[in-house]
Amino acid sequence: MKSFDGDIMTDEMPTMSRFERRETDVLLTYADGSEFSVTYDDLRHSCPCAKCSPLRNEDEASKNLRRQVEALPKEKPKVRIVGNYALGFEWTQGCSSGIFRFERIWDLANRRDPDNGKPYVHGAW
Repeated sequence: MKSFDGDIMTDEMPTMSRFERRETDVLLTYADGSEFSVTYDDLRHSCPCAKCSPLRNEDEASKNLRRQVEALPKEKPKVRIVGNYALGFEWTQGCSSGIFRFERIWDLANRRDPDNGKPYVHGAW
């Protein structure tokens, strides 16, 4: 959904209306009728925690993180709501620390860099 903010056109994130866990991915449905799938591997690779985030700062480290994620057993995570702004994923193996803001999930669904090209430095982007 696009909106105008002065002379600038911005992407406005619609409300997520459904989150369906499937075998290897989640199906996301939004209030505007759009549907997306995001693989569990993509979610795990984009973990926003302080341990995982710095591993995406450099290409080689990011590729290594991707390989580590893909080597983990395939599983459906448990999902918990964090406040009114995020989801948390609990895996039996690997990192379960990240809190995924709805905007981050929206970026992943739209195949955009959820870190906005910024390196993780000292607890923040």
